[in-house]
Amino acid sequence: MKKSCGNIRSYKEKYLSAFLIGFIVMLLTTLPMMLTERGYFIYFGDYNAQQIPFYSLANDTVRSGSFGWNWFTDLGSDFMTSYSFYLFGSPFFWLSTILPRGLVIYSMPFLLAMKHGFASLTAYIYIRRFVRGKNAALTGALLYAFSGFQVYNIFFNHFQDVTAFFPLMLIAMEENINCRRKGVFALSVALMACVNYYFFAGQAVFLVLYYLFRMRCKDFHTSWKQFFGLVFEAVIGSLMAAFILLPSAMALMGNYRISEHAYGADMVAYYDKTLIPRIIQTFFMPSDPPAYPNLLRSDYEKWASIGGYLPLFSMVGVLSFMRMHKKHWAARLLICCGIFALIPVLNSLFQAANSYYYARWFYMPILIMAMMTAHSLDDENCDCKFGLRFCAVMLAALAVMGVFPAKPEDGKKAKLFTMADDVLYFYLTIGVAVVFLICTFFILRRKQKGTLSTRFMVGVTAAASVICIITTSLYGANTIGDSRKYISAAIEGGDGVYEKVTEDNFFRIDISEDCDNYPMIWGLPSMRAFQSVVSTSIMDFYSFIGIQRDVASRAELSNYPLRGLFSVKYYYKEKTKGCSYEELLSASMQSSAEPEPSSKTSASDDEDTSRVIIPDELPSFKYIGENEHFEIYENQLYIPMGFGYDKYVKKSDADNKSKLQRQNVLMKALVLSDEQAEKYSDILTEYEMPASSALSRNTYTVFCKEKRMCCSKKFTYDSHGFTSVIDLSKPQLVFFSVPYSEGWTAEVNGVPADVERVDEGFMAVRADTGENTIVFRYETPYLRTGIIISLCSAAVLVIYVLIFRRKRGGLSDMKHYYDYTSCEKIQAAQQYCDSLFKKERK
Repeated sequence: MKKSCGNIRSYKEKYLSAFLIGFIVMLLTTLPMMLTERGYFIYFGDYNAQQIPFYSLANDTVRSGSFGWNWFTDLGSDFMTSYSFYLFGSPFFWLSTILPRGLVIYSMPFLLAMKHGFASLTAYIYIRRFVRGKNAALTGALLYAFSGFQVYNIFFNHFQDVTAFFPLMLIAMEENINCRRKGVFALSVALMACVNYYFFAGQAVFLVLYYLFRMRCKDFHTSWKQFFGLVFEAVIGSLMAAFILLPSAMALMGNYRISEHAYGADMVAYYDKTLIPRIIQTFFMPSDPPAYPNLLRSDYEKWASIGGYLPLFSMVGVLSFMRMHKKHWAARLLICCGIFALIPVLNSLFQAANSYYYARWFYMPILIMAMMTAHSLDDENCDCKFGLRFCAVMLAALAVMGVFPAKPEDGKKAKLFTMADDVLYFYLTIGVAVVFLICTFFILRRKQKGTLSTRFMVGVTAAASVICIITTSLYGANTIGDSRKYISAAIEGGDGVYEKVTEDNFFRIDISEDCDNYPMIWGLPSMRAFQSVVSTSIMDFYSFIGIQRDVASRAELSNYPLRGLFSVKYYYKEKTKGCSYEELLSASMQSSAEPEPSSKTSASDDEDTSRVIIPDELPSFKYIGENEHFEIYENQLYIPMGFGYDKYVKKSDADNKSKLQRQNVLMKALVLSDEQAEKYSDILTEYEMPASSALSRNTYTVFCKEKRMCCSKKFTYDSHGFTSVIDLSKPQLVFFSVPYSEGWTAEVNGVPADVERVDEGFMAVRADTGENTIVFRYETPYLRTGIIISLCSAAVLVIYVLIFRRKRGGLSDMKHYYDYTSCEKIQAAQQYCDSLFKKERK
């Protein structure tokens, strides 16, 4: 370990510059899209399908004070626990809630720019501790803020919240150990736990590694006392975030995505042979857009956040630093991270040992890489020739790989230059990397001659960052036509809604695929949703009936019994998808299927009932109109929320039937456990499941008509629960297609009632003959407990800080810890700091 020193700050730092440059660089790259998209920033994939709808829905939720149950997330889910992964803990989201509602979606690119500005600022503060030159530290900060990881994850807008604040954790650890500042580390832990619990799990692993590699360094004045103090603050900080962590953790229990673990050979080797080469490639070339691996094509890990390229300098500074400082803590930590990245079981530790492959922890070693690059640029003794040559060889190898032929299709000859999916884009990115490497060569040559302007270096790095973002984002972005269509259909499509829901008029809709979350923006509950974190009861239900529910609820049109079960009233069919209405009508007229039932819920008697969707797809739905983008169909067998059952099927019997049979019986009988069947045997009779898995349209129609005879005549709802008024001719279990949660309690006619979990995911209560008023109340499970833990922990932290507060002098005034052997003044300062440390220990 080289000698290091403390340096008391005596001149102005470039904090404002770090933020403004990061902010402006990001904003400059989004402005062209905003200018062509009527002021919006429309990207592609998850950004459009999730981030925009989530910001819209969450703003409406916060402004209305509806923090409990959210009726517009899938079939219904708790608001806080569903969005704590996305935006609930984000300071940037809460900034958007103070804006006029009409500006929220317009503000998203500005918030994105702010995130990159803060990432640059916090990275600068961290890197500045180890780098003597302010502009070198500023350059390193830009490398972190606009690394390949960052550019890739514009697609996942909420990842940028994490990277914006992560450096604060390392800064706080350094402050705790070297400056004896108590409480700062606990606050940073609490902040990051609130921002995103998933990333927080990986940060805990990285912080342990960071401490282990820093603990033996002379500029890291730790001891057992300091270590246990750090652990205490980590625990207190985590507990301070319990108001988010505890409810979210409990809500995730049962989500199969967190319960999948790797076993056997999968623990030591990746099944995708392209993965390791893709990881290596991404540190030497600008990142491919999400979902489009170009050179090394693969159907796996398309959204794994594999990105790491440092704008302009690539791995030049990192490799040069590691060659010159082989025993440096940063070099050893980076080697350790590389080993973790290449071994599946170690990689999984950064995501709670889950078997799904993600590289969503790369931003942490990338911060260390940015510091190493800044150090190499600032150290006059650092020879970067090795790094330049290595990167040049890697680019040449990748360029040659692009010439290779891909595996030919049957009967066709292999052709050169076909390995890359998009050859032109591949060589464009190769060209950008080559130009940057040449620029790096000239920068380093001027540095060696002593004629390099560090301000120029910062400017070139900022320009390179802009080019990197544009190279990746413009390739992945939608065309102007598609973006404007999205704006008109999704963001501004609420004006074309046929009927809106109100507090006393609840219904759900269904919508075409690829339009999953449009209803979130329109303010309509929908059975179709693209949201990974929803009530686990929804996952259990879909698993029970054999419909895949991983990141989205997308039941096929052939699963038409679900439309009756879920109180779906309208279907919005995108005009550009599939056949037109006229073709549907023609197909319907030619069909030999049974005639459509004549019963109606909202259509007038003189309407043309021959205008129907193809019967095999959605029986009972009738065309009622259209807007610019959608044809609208109404369910003629719509059943209002809350209807009675007098039949049941035992779960043990249903398990012996096909999943399609289970689905088809749901409109006739409830699926109950053996205990529930016995409990309600006085009002329910067992239903014999048909041997056939098919459900005829006539039978489905009969089932729906039966339920319409015993459904709620009034149903009102809000985020705190719902109320149903229903008339029954005999005692029955009243079913609600609301996902079951521990947070629900119920009263029937003012008397507490047992909430039964039926159909493997929904709720029902017993009601008697005559009119019944059923009241369900909701409270986020474990939220009160979490709040109490958070308040108590905050109080403990205050007491802890007051007890251990000391006058800051000597070590506590240290701001920077450089690693240069060429500066005699710094070495002398190190000796002074060491003497202060020894005095303090005495």
